[in-house]
Amino acid sequence: MIAALKRLLVGSPMTTAQAKHERLGKVAALAIFSSDCMSSVAYATEEILLVLVLGGTLALQYSPSIGIAIGALVAIVATSYR
Repeated sequence: MIAALKRLLVGSPMTTAQAKHERLGKVAALAIFSSDCMSSVAYATEEILLVLVLGGTLALQYSPSIGIAIGALVAIVATSYR
């Protein structure tokens, strides 16, 4: 049942010959996919700080922890593509 649902949503699996032409190299994949992560992090940081400011000065104490978490997420994404 799960396989049928997956096939309906994603489609049939590619043959090995087809998949060979769809692959990205490590350098190209890192350049392509990390830019999305970087732009998301750039906008998210501003929005997180806005919410923390609205929460009051007491909530601003969480901003270093949030910054560390975002940095860790970027490191995990970069490492996963290597």
